[in-house]
Amino acid sequence: MILVVASEANVGEEVEKAAQAEGADCLILCEEAPIQAALQETTPEAIFIDLSTFTLDAPAIIQDLKGNTATRKIPIVAFANQIRADLLQDAKEAGADLILPRSAFNQQLPELIRHYRKHS
Repeated sequence: MILVVASEANVGEEVEKAAQAEGADCLILCEEAPIQAALQETTPEAIFIDLSTFTLDAPAIIQDLKGNTATRKIPIVAFANQIRADLLQDAKEAGADLILPRSAFNQQLPELIRHYRKHS
């Protein structure tokens, strides 16, 4: 299962569509509280975080996930528009495993899903 954290419905829908095409389940969340609840019930193969999610402090969430022994090993892929280089840098410093501009994320999405499903 791929966990997607995004405030824009179309971002989650794009990932969900790609995940379904690859035979993967996908859970889309838009709030911090459900993220923690979801992680108590299941361990995703990867977490994809849209750094442009204005309702959440995405770098803080990444830092919390990487600082927790129960979630530390879950790969985190963070993405944002290249214009927001500050967010990309913040995600890197917080511990994201892969940081991509949104255009590259969109292009590589099927490959990313296959990669993380294979390595889970």
